[in-house]
Amino acid sequence: MKTEIRTERDIDRLMEEYAGFHDSCIVSASYRSGASVDERGGMSDGNADEHTLSLTLHSQCIKPIELTFSGVRAVHILGFQENCFCNIYEAYIAFRTDLLGKTRDDRLIVWSDRGKLDEKETYVIAEKMYWEIL
Repeated sequence: MKTEIRTERDIDRLMEEYAGFHDSCIVSASYRSGASVDERGGMSDGNADEHTLSLTLHSQCIKPIELTFSGVRAVHILGFQENCFCNIYEAYIAFRTDLLGKTRDDRLIVWSDRGKLDEKETYVIAEKMYWEIL
């Protein structure tokens, strides 16, 4: 059963349950935009909830986990890097209201595979986040 992250306490629970994502790695990602083209060539953008991303992570210590994001605003997945390991030492999860500009205070959730939001690393910015131990 998927659990939604709604509060800081929910973030703390996930981080405790999954050991801060220490010694884990992303093994797969699946993105759906909700966009489509009908038989007459008409294009639909899909709504915010249809922009979804699912990440499956494995850990050396815990069962696999699936993170699901809806209302995805941004995704940056770092691919293969020479002389670098793909393992996660400490993930970052936080609610942020400063990501859509100075005149907007929309609350978004951020997940990053580092201990902070770094635009050079793997991260997801979305409206909602869910998790489930597989």
